[in-house]
Amino acid sequence: MKKSSPISGTAPVFFDPSGKRWRRILVALMASVLLIVLSVVWILPAASAPVWKAPENQSVEYPRKLLSTQDLRNIPRIGPEGGFAFDRIALIERRDGKVFLKDPFSNTIWREATADEIELIGNSPYAMETFGKPADHTLMLTFDDGPDPRNTPQILDLLSKEGVPATFFTVGDNIVKYPDIFRRMTQEGHMVGNHTMSHIDFWAHDDLFNRQQIIGADRVMRAADSYGTRLFRIPTGDPENNTLALLQSQQLGFLHINMDFDTRDWSYAPGVPIKAQKLDGQGHIVLVHDGGGDRNATIEMLKTFIPQAKAMGYTFTTVEPLLPPEYIPQSDVKAAVEDDATLAAMTTYLVTPNVVLTWLFWFGIGSLTVLTFLYVVLAVINNQRQKKRLWADVKEEEWPFVSVVLPVFNEELVVAKTLDALRASDYPRMEVVAINDGSTDGTLAVLSEYAQTWPQLRVIDQPNGGKSAASNHGIAQSRGEIVVTLDGDTLFEPQTIKMFARHFLAPRNGKIVGAVAGHVKVGNRRNLLTAWQSLEYLSGICVTRMAEGLMGAISIVPGACAAWRREALIQAGGYSHDTLAEDADLTLSLQQLGYSIVQENSAVAWTEAPMTLRGLFKQRLRWTYGNIQTLYKHRSMLFNPRFGALGMLTMPYALISVLVPLVFMPLTVIVAATSLARGEWQAVAAFSVFVAATHMIISIVAVLMVHESPMHLLMVPIYRLIYEPLRAYVVFGSAILALRGTAVGWYKPERTNSVLMPTSQAKLSTLAPAPADRLAPL
Repeated sequence: MKKSSPISGTAPVFFDPSGKRWRRILVALMASVLLIVLSVVWILPAASAPVWKAPENQSVEYPRKLLSTQDLRNIPRIGPEGGFAFDRIALIERRDGKVFLKDPFSNTIWREATADEIELIGNSPYAMETFGKPADHTLMLTFDDGPDPRNTPQILDLLSKEGVPATFFTVGDNIVKYPDIFRRMTQEGHMVGNHTMSHIDFWAHDDLFNRQQIIGADRVMRAADSYGTRLFRIPTGDPENNTLALLQSQQLGFLHINMDFDTRDWSYAPGVPIKAQKLDGQGHIVLVHDGGGDRNATIEMLKTFIPQAKAMGYTFTTVEPLLPPEYIPQSDVKAAVEDDATLAAMTTYLVTPNVVLTWLFWFGIGSLTVLTFLYVVLAVINNQRQKKRLWADVKEEEWPFVSVVLPVFNEELVVAKTLDALRASDYPRMEVVAINDGSTDGTLAVLSEYAQTWPQLRVIDQPNGGKSAASNHGIAQSRGEIVVTLDGDTLFEPQTIKMFARHFLAPRNGKIVGAVAGHVKVGNRRNLLTAWQSLEYLSGICVTRMAEGLMGAISIVPGACAAWRREALIQAGGYSHDTLAEDADLTLSLQQLGYSIVQENSAVAWTEAPMTLRGLFKQRLRWTYGNIQTLYKHRSMLFNPRFGALGMLTMPYALISVLVPLVFMPLTVIVAATSLARGEWQAVAAFSVFVAATHMIISIVAVLMVHESPMHLLMVPIYRLIYEPLRAYVVFGSAILALRGTAVGWYKPERTNSVLMPTSQAKLSTLAPAPADRLAPL
């Protein structure tokens, strides 16, 4: 037994011993948050303030307090006979034996009440005044709830064809989503009014929320198209029973527009023809809808109604002829900063998530479809090629000498079983070099005792230096031209080393084989978590890596089951110390040196997978962080056509698989949760089913390829329930580790000695070498 010290290495990728990077990031983050907070504090008061401000009674509580002074079921309704166009609340002022109607929000006296009105008013502190009537044979079409991309453009086309102007009462949320349609309304000469931001029930919300619904829609219109309007219509109408909405809009400077000709198009089921009321020669304000649902029946009704009204001598106009001058909308207002900020904030809330989700949905569907088809086809082709390949009949003394390098740290429970499996190998020329990396348990004693009965085993002891240092020390002390690596808990099947070694006897595609990746299987399938990992290993190795092997694009040769050409290891400098994914790092280094990397599914190793969530998450965090370090270290290979599919497909996709979740995963989760909360589950369900279906295809191919148990397929429906939380943890955890510059050590999961390897060796007879004259390189 030899003793030595570990090989010193360079600083890990992203390592920052000073901690300055993390402090700078925290300062920048805090500054950004502070800037956002200050911006919100600065802009919010202005954005929430009314655009049209009256001089009196502007407290938020005033409308509800005023209404509480009277029974809402017996509010006097007054106004000239036949008037219906406008509604407003008037304070009653009694002075010198007269009764006056007064603006609640200024000192303006509107007019004196008539004798009949005085009788209706009685002792009431306020009354609802209704006034205004279109001239005879005049129709004012008004559309509620738009703009809507399904209906509004068709209605605008129809109105343009018929030369009919109209008044649209728009919902602010819809303006944010479809600003182009809103701008088309105003540009084509139509008038627009405020219908709140999201079509709310005023009685169901507090006063501040109600005000912001009106103010927000007002500011959105000003920002979207420099359009200022003081026209308002209560969602669901009926001002007599919505006096709170009426008074709150009035307090904010708006004039409520009513109607008297209700087509009731909102009450018809989709596809049911709508019959409009007959016209009587009088002037009317007509209520129809361009939003809120399928309005094809409305459009069909209008195609008949408009020509018929014209034939009866009616003319069409907006509500402008009835409006007091101060209420005529303005189409040239200058948007203020708070208007633009409101539109930007609402766009971020309403539009951006849907755009992102839609983009991710189709990107996910597209990339998954293309890559699944590509990888499955390539994996099947490569598998068939390997089955048909004829191997040389090599004599025992002609096989290359193999050194099995086994780095171990605190593997007392399992290392003897690992050595037993190696001892059962059918390979004729080999040695095992076990490096005890400063174990604190009885690992060294187990190794030393085992070496006394097996001359092929050499044991080297060194102070703890990490896995890469232990592996390099073992490689340096080994003698074989082929180096096989494995972990302390890994059990090789008897044929594995020979299956590795045969690939080094001939070139592949004109290149010298630098490494061979084996097939790692989970040997402790005892619970849901290990069954999940078994399926992951199976599909990842048998499909993904087999496909990459055909393209010459294998990016990871797992150190737990791999074979390396010693000459290639020396050229690459062995395992690096500056990444946690030393096997992936070494694999890419060999690719840069021009060596070929192949996959061998018959080189099987059984390993112990973590049996707890904590263990799984810690293991995958190390793997992911190490792979990110490796991608960064070898970033010159990214999108580099010199490295073929490895540089143009495999590595870029690995990078995307980190960056896309890092940027979009939180937003995707929020949008998906919001959609589900709203009952809009179809898109989420469709994507989930599609992902499960593609994974099922990959899994079936993998199971058939290596004759594994179909029981693996039972995990497919629930696979994402484990995968998605795990991915979130490792992606964000790795990002934080990289930003902090933390040094992460060699993580070794707790061993349970639970790996079971099938004892049947029947398949070995099918692997007998072919005659030497039938040797044919791939």
